[in-house]
Amino acid sequence: MSFISKDEQILSKIDKNIKKIYMLYERIKPLSEIEIDDGTDGNALAQCVTNLYELTVRLDSEEVSQKLSMLTSPRIVKLRNISANDYDAVNWSVAKQVCQKIVDSITVGVLKECADILEREKKTYKDYTV
Repeated sequence: MSFISKDEQILSKIDKNIKKIYMLYERIKPLSEIEIDDGTDGNALAQCVTNLYELTVRLDSEEVSQKLSMLTSPRIVKLRNISANDYDAVNWSVAKQVCQKIVDSITVGVLKECADILEREKKTYKDYTV
């Protein structure tokens, strides 16, 4: 099949945001809350968490949504809501914990499993692009 499904596009964006979170998390890990507040990395990290949540809830595949369910956990939702609505109220120690959990849970292997699921599901669709 030659088309790229909506879920495949979303998964690609999730992968991109996970990589950004990993990079940003490594940069803010040794910093104090004041240092994070004074810089731009915290803001970028909070935006990536917001993006991950928003992307994950748009997935149609139940199986992929289940594999990525930690991206819609209550802690992620709370961090997303605070960072989207009251950025100055972000607790950076909690944000660091959330990011560590994302980095530990959503690995390259998990994303590959999700891609394989989507490829399998795509075979059940009719490709109208050819």
